[in-house]
Amino acid sequence: MRVIVIPDTQVRAGVPMEHIKAAGKYCVKHQPEKIVMIGDWWDMPSLSRFASNLELEGARIAEDIQAGKDAFNLFLKPIEQYNKRRKKAKKATYKPQIHFCVGNHDPMVRIPRLIDSHPILEGFVKNDCKEWLEQKGVKVHGFLDILNIEDIRFSHYFQNMHSAKKGPLSGNIVTMMKNAGFSFVMGHQQGKKCHSYMLGDGTKRLGACVGSFYQHEETYEGKQGKNNWHGILVMNEVKDGGADLCEVSMEYLLEKYK
Repeated sequence: MRVIVIPDTQVRAGVPMEHIKAAGKYCVKHQPEKIVMIGDWWDMPSLSRFASNLELEGARIAEDIQAGKDAFNLFLKPIEQYNKRRKKAKKATYKPQIHFCVGNHDPMVRIPRLIDSHPILEGFVKNDCKEWLEQKGVKVHGFLDILNIEDIRFSHYFQNMHSAKKGPLSGNIVTMMKNAGFSFVMGHQQGKKCHSYMLGDGTKRLGACVGSFYQHEETYEGKQGKNNWHGILVMNEVKDGGADLCEVSMEYLLEKYK
């Protein structure tokens, strides 16, 4: 089995999106059985708790939501075009199983949080993204729900059950794997951390933290923090908690899959 993981895209209006279409073309070329969006597809800056009033100037919830939908349609377009050609030639089409793990930036989290803080807005702020994705055949997994594929757990992030505050797993990837206790793939944290090993009885363990698939700069990362890895993660031979990992960089996608 092949699984392709799409890390956090943090889409908002006005940011470059060529890489998202390139990822769709890559999926058509390599045809993974499953595609996992690891969360924070949307950025939703209009509902950020940390943005200043100046940064929020001009931000609109509806615009933020539409930007994410437009990007998702851009990702699906190469698959739809491929299937249209295949149908015309009376050949088998490509129908991957697409999973969406909701992240903390996504409207499915940020809009309910807004309404909890301001109940007067209930019924006035549209929150249809889950239904919109499901209409496209996407399986949506709620925030911090766990998707299990061949004993590898997928979620936007995993909580550290050994910490008092139950915050996200953090530190180097070996420590994260020890604290998790199972094979996992998560996003949430920018950059890339991957590791795998096998125990004496043949048990496989894998850990991957991939949280950045965007071209724009995030101001909170600072001058040095922005210099991290951006790309998608290809998982080949997915079975029994293990996989062969292939990291595909943003630069490669933009060059080869324009």
